[in-house]
Amino acid sequence: MSKVMMLNTTYDTCEQAIDQVFETFPINVSGKRVVLKVNALKGGDPHKYAFTTNYRFLAKVIKKVESLGAKEILVGDSTGTQYYGRSEEVFETSHMKEVAGKYYKNFNKNVTIVKMEQPIKRELAVLKDVLDADVYIALPKMKTHGMARLSGSIKINFGIIAGAQKVWYHYMTVRPERFAEILVEAHLLRKPDLVIMDAITAMEGYGPASNNTHEVGKIIAGVDCPAIDTAISDMIGYTVDDVPTLRICRDRKLGETDISKIEIIGNNKINKQYFLPIEPEATYGCPAFYEEGVGVQYASIEHYRDKVAWRPLIDRQLCTQCQECKKEYLCVKYCPFGALTSSGEGPKVDRDKCHVCCSCMEWCPNHALMMKADPVVIEQLKQYEIDNKYPVFDAKGKRLK
Repeated sequence: MSKVMMLNTTYDTCEQAIDQVFETFPINVSGKRVVLKVNALKGGDPHKYAFTTNYRFLAKVIKKVESLGAKEILVGDSTGTQYYGRSEEVFETSHMKEVAGKYYKNFNKNVTIVKMEQPIKRELAVLKDVLDADVYIALPKMKTHGMARLSGSIKINFGIIAGAQKVWYHYMTVRPERFAEILVEAHLLRKPDLVIMDAITAMEGYGPASNNTHEVGKIIAGVDCPAIDTAISDMIGYTVDDVPTLRICRDRKLGETDISKIEIIGNNKINKQYFLPIEPEATYGCPAFYEEGVGVQYASIEHYRDKVAWRPLIDRQLCTQCQECKKEYLCVKYCPFGALTSSGEGPKVDRDKCHVCCSCMEWCPNHALMMKADPVVIEQLKQYEIDNKYPVFDAKGKRLK
């Protein structure tokens, strides 16, 4: 029987709860290379918002792993939304870089290429530090999500996919069910050895970056990700059929999704009704953001198209002034797909090879490189949408055709 631990606690007192997690789910980290992957979606005040793992929770997990004799500890993630290619900035504004200290690493600077076969065949740049970890501990934030409905322990691995490649999948999969298949495939790339979820102050409403918070007051832990997400779903009012990733896991017999066969250690009660997203028809027209007094803001096809069409734009003046790239351009050296090459005028971009992993942005020491929508790619995508009969929605999320 799978176990899921749900312990009542606070950010000030969660050290004891974390001790209980490691007693219940013992893993050997002594002498090992331990990766702590957080949820570092975007920058924001961690005292006001709950779309990233809280730094106070992270600090106490680090302290515990240190005490267990880990040989090496690495803390990082691949950022999202408008912060693609700006990982260090997110860690700074969320205070996670400060508490991670010497353990912080920009995971986006160390990627490797893997081949995904389902549901869309594609090469991907993914975080090598996570794949190569001796022990991988995932530290997700408890959130709901406009497309996936639940952003839990399965979806934490979507952050293994580097940079704006994540937007590519939002754009190409279109339907929630197909998007959920991507989340499950990413989960299987490297399943966490242990999940400890920050559900002390959780996020509710239309994620991944809603401004709405919910004081759940728990840490949630386990080693079976589908079981963890099933227990959370049951706690907040979803069934397995409501959550596409859990439906897939049930059908493929990945982990435990029968709540009657999951042992809950602790308390699975919440203090008030959770604000749950409705299931959208498609990525476009999906409610992506909600704020009191503002209302629902909808994702648009233009939003996703522009980011899929991103290609590196180089400020030649800043680039030539940079002292760190005198011998070789770091963006060229570390582009995993060979989309950047050296020329007499500086780095040159091959738009057809670029996968939008944003590693070039992470490596540019003088911030001379940014991403901008390529007009040629925009036109190619518009034709792709016509050929594949993409759905069309208005600004209110109503389907037009």
